[in-house]
Amino acid sequence: MRTILVLAGLLAAACGEIPQDAPKPYAGKEDTKAYASDTFKGDKAKYEQTLAKRAEYQNEYVRTGDAKSK
Repeated sequence: MRTILVLAGLLAAACGEIPQDAPKPYAGKEDTKAYASDTFKGDKAKYEQTLAKRAEYQNEYVRTGDAKSK
């Protein structure tokens, strides 16, 4: 009797499953590239160089003079 109740409960739970369809494609506006601004005028290399330079300023080893020589 108990087995029948457990099986009935499992079958009832399976009936309420929500279908898992594939996600819908992004329908919003397309983002512009960061290097397409007036500052860089589409020059991706200049943009990446600027990011690297900014990251270098934020490097604690360089700021404190503890950076190892290459």
